[in-house]
Amino acid sequence: MKCEVESVAGDELFIEVTSDRPDMLCAEGIARELRGIIGLETGLVSYKVRRGDLAVKVEKSVSDVRPYIAGALVRNLRFTDDFVKQIMQLQEKLHLTYCRNRTKVSVGIHDAEKVTHELTYAGVEPNDIRFTPLGEEREMNGNEVLECTAKGREYGWIIKDCPRYPMLYDSEKKVLSMPPILNGIVTQVTPETSDLVLDVTGTDMKLVNFVNNILVSSLAERGGTVEAARIIYSDKTIHTPDLRPFSKQLSLQFVNDTLGLDLQVREVAALLKRMRYGVKSVTKNRLTAIVPAYRVDIMHTIDLVEDLAIAYGYNKLLPTMPLTATVGSEREITKLTRKIRDLMVGLGFIEVLNYTMTGRQVVFEKMNMPVGGEVEVANPLSSEFAVLRSWLMPGLLNFLSSNKHVSYPQRIFECGDVVVIDETMQTKTLAKRKVGAVACDHTVSYEDIQATMYSLLRNAGSNFWQLQKTEHPSFIKGRVAAIAVMNKEVGIIGEIHPQILENYNIENPVAAFELDLESTFGK
Repeated sequence: MKCEVESVAGDELFIEVTSDRPDMLCAEGIARELRGIIGLETGLVSYKVRRGDLAVKVEKSVSDVRPYIAGALVRNLRFTDDFVKQIMQLQEKLHLTYCRNRTKVSVGIHDAEKVTHELTYAGVEPNDIRFTPLGEEREMNGNEVLECTAKGREYGWIIKDCPRYPMLYDSEKKVLSMPPILNGIVTQVTPETSDLVLDVTGTDMKLVNFVNNILVSSLAERGGTVEAARIIYSDKTIHTPDLRPFSKQLSLQFVNDTLGLDLQVREVAALLKRMRYGVKSVTKNRLTAIVPAYRVDIMHTIDLVEDLAIAYGYNKLLPTMPLTATVGSEREITKLTRKIRDLMVGLGFIEVLNYTMTGRQVVFEKMNMPVGGEVEVANPLSSEFAVLRSWLMPGLLNFLSSNKHVSYPQRIFECGDVVVIDETMQTKTLAKRKVGAVACDHTVSYEDIQATMYSLLRNAGSNFWQLQKTEHPSFIKGRVAAIAVMNKEVGIIGEIHPQILENYNIENPVAAFELDLESTFGK
């Protein structure tokens, strides 16, 4: 199951769960998979979602703060110490991983009997907020929650600069939570609790629904009865959770070619059922796998093949020698990249790593760049992973924006690939290796980053570069230059425009440069 057993203490297992299986961050999810893989219970798990009386009205005032919410009402739960530990662990592990430390999504769990089931999700000005937070003894406003509570000090930076804070309250004005910070004391879960209200809020609707599905399915595994929440937006009404499975086509030839096996369709179907998939539409060479809603990691056919290999048994796959003899060697661009990294660290910069997949808002809107020419993902899991980055600068600025609480000066760099459209290539795309660097401080200027770049180029062995006058929408006019080698533009250097800094909520000036390594050094 790809889970590494770290240690055993009495009757407790400490297990490392891979990042692609958030549904297994609790005992319920692991037990569900184990029942299948050892043959106790195979095939698709079906969860019934009943109609209920829980309704959440979403006000427009929250649309520019934390616009999306999902939820559910789960009844007839029997709380034990182990159950409480598991649900708390699942909540916190999701917060740390898929929820990006609560910035993308956060979860609230409430005693359903202590509030009415007519809720409002709205943005409220901090001084108008009044409630007693969980774990506190007095009523506070929004600013006091951020300043005077432990969770407020830890996560307050997520919403501190927003004009309004998200609030979830019932028809009697009893506050359930102030996402993504903490719950109100009125809905505190106790050993006598049997019915739970879940609220899952965030900035990405698809991820909000995924997290809600994982929580609800785990509670259903504990014997809970699931009732849907009616989420009422100004322009639409949806019901959550949506636990309907989805289907994927699977070719027998693709399975066997990938794994080097000679499986029959009935064998593939049996292996899929052991991994808790449903199977239908079986033909001689193809079948349809029915994927449960809690499997957020199944995006491509190869993901199904990986699960087939797990069910078949990795230890049963026999290694074979390749048909051609090859001798491997390190690419020149890899050697150059390592050298550039060493030089940048020596110049006082800290290396960061960002995803190649990113969002249009980061690449275009926040950088004042015209939309177009990007490599687009056909079926993105999230709006934040909808395109492939065409340059490094947006990711570096986004990193600065998320680390305003760290002391200054901040000097970071990245060596990584970007992807651009190239019609001459077979894939119509071309990956380029670039280095980007930013320096952020209240006194930083063009001259500071220029000195860094000059030192980098000289020490890396480049003697034929020059600066040329240019303009760029992301940089200050007159404080930006194109970097050229043999009259070919290979990069850009300058001071980031104040509007860009405002878009990223960066409070100090930023000077930056970005270079195409292969064009600069001819590798």
